[in-house]
Amino acid sequence: MTSTQEIHKQEILERINAELNRVRNYTPKVGIFGDTGVGKSSLCNALFGKDIAKISNVEACTRHPQEILVGDKGKGGIVLVDVPGVGEDPARHKEYIELYKSLVPNLDLVLWAIKSDDRKYLSAIDVYNEVLLPSIQKCPVVFVITQADKIEPYREWNINENKPGPNQEKNIALKANDISSRFNIPTNKIIAISSSDGYNLVELVNRVVEVLPNEKKYSFTREAKEGNVSEEAARNAEKGVFDHIKEYAGKAWDAVKDVVVPVIVESATKVVKHAAKAVVSWFKSWF
Repeated sequence: MTSTQEIHKQEILERINAELNRVRNYTPKVGIFGDTGVGKSSLCNALFGKDIAKISNVEACTRHPQEILVGDKGKGGIVLVDVPGVGEDPARHKEYIELYKSLVPNLDLVLWAIKSDDRKYLSAIDVYNEVLLPSIQKCPVVFVITQADKIEPYREWNINENKPGPNQEKNIALKANDISSRFNIPTNKIIAISSSDGYNLVELVNRVVEVLPNEKKYSFTREAKEGNVSEEAARNAEKGVFDHIKEYAGKAWDAVKDVVVPVIVESATKVVKHAAKAVVSWFKSWF
């Protein structure tokens, strides 16, 4: 290899290393949609395992969303963006539509919380179709049915196994099917959870990792509470990092992969918290 080729290869490796560092330290923005009282604060506290400042205090008269940084600034973290409830002030519906439109281009994901006993969908469907659906490829949406433990029949919750009783499961499925039909979305984009019981949070993280682009998967598992990140989610996040770097390298991949792959694997050994040994072992064996 000539010195010119060596210099070119080194430049490519430097760019790839910079991109890998960017992905590892990316700070995603997650929109938290849902009316006041739906349990947005409880959802975020349970999901990220941190005492997050009270959200859902965005008054109907305000035009400004509330942003909350979870984690350390400059070291990744995640920004939660709380918005006014979509149906809380019908008089401002058009104004809010414009507010949501201005926010979506800067969001990486929307978690849309709907309380298990909520039946008001008209304004929400309007927002989803007009604002979120056109941007669904860049900003995926996962619907979260909150307070699943309170769905009828309330006292049937299986405390020993921390899951709904048989009749509650049927009603949760009916609720998911209703949301699916009204919003015209697949049921696998709808997750029922109970923040107070920690129910189904692992499945929620799995689903979020599934829908996020490759380069953004890791940033979510990095910030989620360790107990909410399954080995599957951690593996998928790491594979997302690898696939993104490979795509980023493009035609140069074959020329640099022997050097880049060990760097990616080494970075995983330093940063993966969730199911670390199993994930790193899998990652190494994968290559």
